[in-house]
Amino acid sequence: MDKPVKSTGPGALPHYTRIRDQLRSDIVDGLFKGDERLVLAGLCERYGVSMPPIREALNQLQVEGLVVIEPNRGARVREITSDFIKDIFDIRILLEPALLVRSLPSLTEADFSDLFEIQEQFEEAISQGDRSRMLAGNDRFHHRIYRVDPNREAIRLMRQHDAVIGTMRRRFGYKADRLEQIIYEHHAILRACRNRDADLAAAIATSHIRNSVTDLIDLTAS
Repeated sequence: MDKPVKSTGPGALPHYTRIRDQLRSDIVDGLFKGDERLVLAGLCERYGVSMPPIREALNQLQVEGLVVIEPNRGARVREITSDFIKDIFDIRILLEPALLVRSLPSLTEADFSDLFEIQEQFEEAISQGDRSRMLAGNDRFHHRIYRVDPNREAIRLMRQHDAVIGTMRRRFGYKADRLEQIIYEHHAILRACRNRDADLAAAIATSHIRNSVTDLIDLTAS
């Protein structure tokens, strides 16, 4: 039996949050196979908790797309295929350039100062090989732009997939040349934004996402 997932102390996360995160990692790591049934009793034993937090964790993973829950049949694992990854990023291609263009006219010098600082920290994490900080920095960079003039429903939809993408990146990382490419693309986005060139900014953002999905699919396939 695996070590129970505990939640202690005043600042501890709820049981279901910790189980959701661990189960997501276990699915991405291949400990649960595509189309495998997720039996509640087995999950309770594996993670050392009762059924309610397991059910909540499964419901949240269904929203993310990693779990499929069918009436009278229970939950099963969604197979992580190249099509699944592509579908996630196709949604981002529809949303992210539009969110960027929406915020671009309202960006101030204070916003750019924050963005350059975030980018500097992101590049520092790359130079140190700190994958967790890389992922956090990349996420902060993009969402710092989008929150200038936010479409909260679009951002909420993107957040549903952020954890899945982040978990895959923690597992598979980046190809060697992709990190330098990301640095270049981030700076290109910032230049286009400072020049108030919405068409160019949107084009770069679209290319940025397409390069990311190609990189991740190549890594998961190898």
